[in-house]
Amino acid sequence: MNLNQLRAFYGVIKTGTFSKAAEELNVTEPAVFMQVRSLERYLGYTLLDRFGKELRPTETGEILYEYAKKIFSLVDEATHAVRELQDLKKGFLRLGTARSLAYGLMPIVVSLFQDQYPSIRLFLDENNSQELVESILQRHHELAIVARLPYPDKIETIPFATDEIVLIVSPQSKLAKKETVSWSEAAEDPLVCTGAGSSTQSCIWKEFEKRNMQPVSIIEAGSTEFIIRLVKQGKGHAFLPSTCVKEDIARGELLAVPLNEGNFLFYIDVIYLKGKTLSPAASKFVRFLREIKESPKIERAIGTSFHSLYYD
Repeated sequence: MNLNQLRAFYGVIKTGTFSKAAEELNVTEPAVFMQVRSLERYLGYTLLDRFGKELRPTETGEILYEYAKKIFSLVDEATHAVRELQDLKKGFLRLGTARSLAYGLMPIVVSLFQDQYPSIRLFLDENNSQELVESILQRHHELAIVARLPYPDKIETIPFATDEIVLIVSPQSKLAKKETVSWSEAAEDPLVCTGAGSSTQSCIWKEFEKRNMQPVSIIEAGSTEFIIRLVKQGKGHAFLPSTCVKEDIARGELLAVPLNEGNFLFYIDVIYLKGKTLSPAASKFVRFLREIKESPKIERAIGTSFHSLYYD
């Protein structure tokens, strides 16, 4: 049995004639007749009785007609649901983000996206960038926004933005009194940083390694918020993306002290599984990111320099 046979039969019972069913289905009357006869041969039962010009279902036909009504109701429901997804009247997106971005950048991005697409349910999870790459490979997340690191071949990347890594200290810190701080001075005080697998930590380590240095004391913390709290309490200093600490600096709770060799950049990418067709919600989210990076107002709010997004 196929849907064309069943739809022809369903149309005949619903409209009462082969000709009206053919008109509704936009096919010829002989085509409808052949589909019904083919269905009868497949089932081994007569489905229609003719009384003069009137067609009536047999007992078997009545049973099949009741099932056909349920089947085509579900077909219509499925079609409607898919069209709503395409029109973005409904949908959901599971999005991963690096912890260093969850504190500053993502609340602004997610809020703006929800303002434009309130019917899309957005599930946001945070983790370190390495774990998020693995999550994309395992299909636990469809998209992730991460700090750049070496990616496996199966990961597709879209350059999104750059941010500046800044050295933050408590206003009471001895480093706060300096106009600029050298890397050797930064190595002498306790460094508060994220744990293994964090691309922020990887960026910092590379800068120390370039100078054949390493921090004397390291405190690892699981979240950006906890790092900021420790720095405010004078437990050490930290290197974090500027978007994470913009508001804390504006309130005077933290200071960003320039490095005497200049600050370094933090690259942000959107990643997904190579070869995967993105859902309508995910595609819209990527296009939304492209739109906001072109907005000077948004750039000022986030304080980040946006790359072009190459996605169609």
